[in-house]
Formats: sequence, C-alpha cells, structure tokens
Amino acid sequence: MLKKQAQVLLTFLFFADLVVVGLSWNFAYMVRFFWFNYEFSILGVNIPFVEKESIPGFMEYFKATFVIVFFSIFCFIYAKMYNPKRISRYKAEFRSILKSNVFLFIILTGLTFYYRRFSYSRIQSVYFLFFSIVFITFFRFSVRVFLSYLRKKGKNLKRILIIGQGSTAQSFIQKILDNRSLGFLIVGYVFNEETMPLDSISYLGTFSKLPDIIGEKKVDQVYVCLDSNQQSHLEKINHYLAEQMVDLHIVPDIYHTLNINPEILDLDGMPIIALRQSSVEGWNRILKRTFDIVGSMFIICLLTPFWIILPIFIKLTSNGPVFYLQERMGLDGRPFRMIKFRSMKINAEAETGAVWAKKNDDRRTLVGKIIRKTSLDEIPQFFNVLHGSMSLVGPRPERPVFIEEFKKQIPNYMLRHKMKAGITGWAQVNGWRGNTSLKKRIEYDIYYLTHWSIWFDIKIIIKTIFTGMIDPNAY
Repeated sequence: MLKKQAQVLLTFLFFADLVVVGLSWNFAYMVRFFWFNYEFSILGVNIPFVEKESIPGFMEYFKATFVIVFFSIFCFIYAKMYNPKRISRYKAEFRSILKSNVFLFIILTGLTFYYRRFSYSRIQSVYFLFFSIVFITFFRFSVRVFLSYLRKKGKNLKRILIIGQGSTAQSFIQKILDNRSLGFLIVGYVFNEETMPLDSISYLGTFSKLPDIIGEKKVDQVYVCLDSNQQSHLEKINHYLAEQMVDLHIVPDIYHTLNINPEILDLDGMPIIALRQSSVEGWNRILKRTFDIVGSMFIICLLTPFWIILPIFIKLTSNGPVFYLQERMGLDGRPFRMIKFRSMKINAEAETGAVWAKKNDDRRTLVGKIIRKTSLDEIPQFFNVLHGSMSLVGPRPERPVFIEEFKKQIPNYMLRHKMKAGITGWAQVNGWRGNTSLKKRIEYDIYYLTHWSIWFDIKIIIKTIFTGMIDPNAY
C-alpha cells in the first residue's frame, strides 16, 4: 500500500514539475514584456526599454512551451529529482532543482542560437531560469511541509525493522526519534540475543525469525545497524533476508570516529565511504576563495589609514622593521609565512625560544601592547588571504614547533588543517584565543569544520566585528 502511495506521489511531482516549468516560461514572457515600464530615464533622457510595436507575439512563446517541457523531462531525470528523498535533507533536493534548471537553460540557449525563424529574448530566458528555480523550490518545499504534517499525524509512515544491538543501532534509533517528520515507525529490533536492550524499542527475536517478523509486522524497510565487532553476523543476516522483498539498508559503524563531510563514493560499482575530507571542495572552494578575495580587498582599502599611521608609530617607538614574518602551518599541514605588524622587540625569543605571549609580557613594544590587544597587528594578514595561504575565516594557524607538541596531547588536533587557516575563527569569536584551553579551541575548530557554510563564515565575521576585535586573552 505504501509503495503505491509513493508511486502516486512521484507521478504527481513529475507532472506538477512540468506544469510549473511551463507556467514559469510564460510568466517570464509576461514579466519581460508587460510588467516593466516601456521606458526608463537617465539624466532626464527617456530611453525605451521595450518599444510597444516590437513586443513579440505571445503565440510564438506559447508554442515553445511544449519544447521546453519536453527537454525538462530529461533534465529532471538526469538531476535525479524523482529518487526517494524521505531521508535526504532539503538542501540536497534544492541542488537537484538547481542542477536540472541550469542544464535546461543551457539546452535552451543552444536551441535559440541555432533556431533562426524567430528571435527569442535572452532577458526573458534569464527570467525563466530564475522563476523556474524559485517556483519549483517553493512547490517542493510546500509538498515537504504537507508530508511532514501527515506523518506527524500518523499517515504515510514506513514501518522499519532494526537489525543490531549496540551503539550504532542506538544512534540510528535516536536519529529516527529526533526526526519524526521523516515518517518512520520502528516496529522493533532483531539480534541473536537481548544482551543490551534498546530504549523504548521492542526486542522481536533472533535472526532466524526474520522472515516471520517481516511478514507479521508488515515491514517496509530493514536497517542493518551492526557495530564493527558484530560484522561477522552479516552473512547469516543475508541468508535469512535472501527471499524477502523488503528494502534493505546498511548503516555503517562510523560513530566511533570523527567524521568531516562524510560521503559515499562509487568506484566502478563498489561503494566507498569517505569519512574525512574538506568541506570546501568543488563549487564551495570557488565560492570561499571568491569571498576571500573580494572581502580582503575591501578591508585592505577600508583600513588604508592604518597602513599609514601604524608603520609610523612602530618606527618611532622601536628599532627594527615594520613587518614581522613568522612560519605557521596551513592547509594540509603545509607551512607558510604569515605577515604581521611587528609588536615585539627584535630577537624577542633569542633567550626563551618559542613561547606563548603572556600577560604583561615585557617583550612587547609600546605600540605592540596596543595593537596586540586590539588585533590591529593582524591587518597585514589580509595579504596572506589575497595570496591564498590564508582565508578570512578558519582555524587560527599555529607555529610548527607548537604543533609537534599539541598533536601528541590532543586527539584529532591535526584535523584542523583540513581547512585553510583564517584571520578569525569560530574558536576566537567565542573567547578561545591566545593562551587559553587548547582542548576547547580544538573543539570549536572541529565544529567549524563539520558545519562550514558561507553563511557561517559571514556570521563569524559579523561576530568578530562586534565582539572579537578586543579580547582579554590577547597579550
């Protein structure tokens, strides 16, 4: 019964998406030629935007609707818009919508370039791309909200059976209970023996009873959630499930290790689970780099007065160069030279070696006390950002001499180098900078790595402006 409902839903989504695409194409025509003024003014001169007599006939665009809808079918299927998405987040569905519409726009551009009998408006095509993405996104979001409402009312539920008894099974069950809008009803769990009961979930028996349990409980899906030390049971489980028609899923035991941007890859049909990889790859890498370049150039220009005032004061109050270069460790453990305004005396570490700055540190210069407290000594690092060795936001870079010590003391310390080092970071804006708890700093850095987005970067920058420039731990 549930599979029939799913088929009906997918069929509805398919035809509804086609209707939305067709409406978007014609709506773009109306906006392009009728919803704008026919002229606009520049310096008092009226310039026609669209001449009334040059407005193309609606029928030419209406007939093109059928061509657009026809090619959208292939684009939607190519973007996997009709794969089951009960578990996937809406962000994944939006990527499919974006991918299909961009692909359709490329096909449309190619067709209109070679079609010479009628000249279609390029601006109207851009409007179509925008409206199609917006309308389909809104439609799909509305469907999700409606399905979520039904599932919370006990409708459209999938009955699932858990195979396993351990931390993996417990973690999976908790995820299901925390996301009731997904519409999963856990009928119970199966394992060879009930040694560690799972919270609020009924124990239904051993592996040998799987065929009977699936039939009696009307199970739609089976989830195998075995811990790493229970993998030997897989062959036996597979034997009892061989003749069953339920959907089978395996939840890998990866909860015992720290995951950064986990992803399932495919090597010629063999699935591979990537557990630790940078979140800033592909388009995300281009987006973050563009954000860094534009942001750093803007800030360098904005802080022009400091480029004049600070060097003068540094030279007047102490002997030595204006700038100070220091080796730090960056992305993937590669060293780079970080540039700062000099805030300490020449050869400040000649006697002590590499040490943390401390309160009332007598190695600081007169100006250094001020610029270190206000983080003004870090202004030149925006050139590191332009160069590409640093980012505006990321884990603060450490000196290699300290890292050799830290990586032995703090588990997962080196994971912070999976992201480019930043001028500011999540740990810094939360007060963990300078000579503070290293464990806490790493905790916040790892949180940043696993939750990165360009919006998170913007949030950190805004928080830096209001709370992170002056810090009591900055010596």
